Amino acid sequence: MKLIFAGTRGEIDARTSLHRMHSRLWLPGNIWIDCGADWLDKIKELKPWAVILTHAHPDHAGGLKRGAPCSVYATPETWETIKSYPIHSRKVIQVRQPWHIHGITFEAFPVEHSLLAPAVGYRIAKADVSVFYVPDLVRIHERQQALSGIALYIGDGASITRPLIRRREDASIGHASIRDQLEWCREDAWSLRLPC
Repeated sequence: MKLIFAGTRGEIDARTSLHRMHSRLWLPGNIWIDCGADWLDKIKELKPWAVILTHAHPDHAGGLKRGAPCSVYATPETWETIKSYPIHSRKVIQVRQPWHIHGITFEAFPVEHSLLAPAVGYRIAKADVSVFYVPDLVRIHERQQALSGIALYIGDGASITRPLIRRREDASIGHASIRDQLEWCREDAWSLRLPC
C-alpha cells in the first residue's frame, strides 16, 4: 500500500517547501485522508475519489469549505462541526465499525485531541498489511486494539520530546510528543508480542 504525504503542515507558518501545505494523505485510488485549508482551490482540479476526515480543524477539513467533487466520510461529531459546508455526498462513519473503499478497509478509533473538534485515527488495511494513521492526538482510546498487528504507525509530529497538552474538563487537548508515541508502539509491540 503506497502512502503519499501531500501535506503535513498544521496551523503554523510554512517553514520549508516540503512543509508548506495543510494535511492531506493520499492513498491508492485517489482517496484522501483530510483536506486542509490550503487545498481549497485545488480539490476540484485534483478530483479525489473520496475524502475521509480525521476531525474538523481548518488544517484538516478547511479545504472542503466550498464543497467537494466526491463523497466525504466523517464521524457524526465532525459533520456537526462542518454542517455549513456545502458537501452533497456525506457519508457518516461510526467508530470501531470497519468499512471499505476500493479494497481498503478503514476503522476509526476515537482519540483525545480537541473538545471543539473531536478526532479519530484510522486503522487502514489492504490485503494483509495494516497501518495506523493519526495526525493529531493526545491519547488513543482502545490503543491496544488500534495498534494490534500494524506494520506502521503514523502519528502526530507537533512535538518531539515534550507534549503540548492542556487539561480541560474531563479531557486533555493538544498533541502527544513523538517520544510518547514511540513508547506506546514499543509497549504495545511487547505486550502483543509483535515484531518491532
